[in-house]
Amino acid sequence: MLSANVDEKLRELAGDPKFPHRDAARHALRFRESGDVADLVAIADDPHGCETTDMLFAMAGQKQPWLNWVPMPQESVINILRGIARDRAAGKNVTVAELGISGPEPPSAIAAFLRVAGPAPVGIANFGTPDPRVPLRPGRYAVWRYQGETAQPAVEPPSAEAVRVLYAVGAEPWPSPLAGYARAAPLGDLPLNDLLGLLVHPPRPPDVQRYRILADSDPAYWYRLLQPWVCLGILHHRTDEPWASSVRRQVLIDLAFGVEDWACDAALFALVTAAYREPALRDEVRVLVRDRLVAATKAPRPVTIWTSLAQLMLITPGLLDGERSLATTVLERNADDDDEPEPEQVPARPEPVQENGASSARERRWPRWLWGRR
Repeated sequence: MLSANVDEKLRELAGDPKFPHRDAARHALRFRESGDVADLVAIADDPHGCETTDMLFAMAGQKQPWLNWVPMPQESVINILRGIARDRAAGKNVTVAELGISGPEPPSAIAAFLRVAGPAPVGIANFGTPDPRVPLRPGRYAVWRYQGETAQPAVEPPSAEAVRVLYAVGAEPWPSPLAGYARAAPLGDLPLNDLLGLLVHPPRPPDVQRYRILADSDPAYWYRLLQPWVCLGILHHRTDEPWASSVRRQVLIDLAFGVEDWACDAALFALVTAAYREPALRDEVRVLVRDRLVAATKAPRPVTIWTSLAQLMLITPGLLDGERSLATTVLERNADDDDEPEPEQVPARPEPVQENGASSARERRWPRWLWGRR
């Protein structure tokens, strides 16, 4: 288990002349102090890698988004859902007749809202440009397709066995991407259709204490967490195929540049995980993450996964100075929000709902400079 005081433990290990992985411990400590991804890469590339270095990698990324847990959803529909969940937990009978939002939000977020709040029409005032309903790049694999304003699953529901495996693998966050990859191996034994089906036909949260607690504060978090788990499973799909021509690579790239959705950054997270494991993939993965972040930055409308993409960029192996600067700027310009909580520490912040059902959360979440971004 990780020490409650990770920094203190790392300093102890780094200074212990008898500890065989002092260099890795020093890199872990430096990453926690500076955030330089080169230190994480040095741990992953340790020539004497073992379970101990994997633990040091996990210690370096403890309580860091994507390295230890999936960023909390930031969509207005999820903010509204949090308020509904708190009201219901307080004994109020809350129902939703209809909902209107000012701009597009990921279909997975809207699906999570409807799954918890109940069926209701959701109206979107303006999709803006570039149209999030259109993939950024043409691809073979897709999990959402739009009919007008409404996103529809492009794949069939998963089997009962797929749901069972997901519950067994993904009920909790990962200690690190490396540990998550290892734990996701059973998902790779499922048919690809099952894996894609899990992304858009998610089962209800597993009946464990974590999600019983979150049901009263952040009931959508399971739906956000499961997609990166499934994408880690896709990394295990047909691993006998050479990477460059593999189905697993093509699926993840198509998802990353497909319809704007939680599946985009989930797929990129899996690719970043692959880059830590296989140095030969690093240049390609870095460019993919950068290109998706740049596309979100250039969009003259809010992109709700923008911050998450920036967080991913900062932990991508081989990160260049310009890419670090871009990602850091994104995060700094969103710093007017409160520090993002971990799932177990979601504060009770009611979100106002206008008479037409539209939340003002989007306007407060996205600073004014973003609305005019070109």
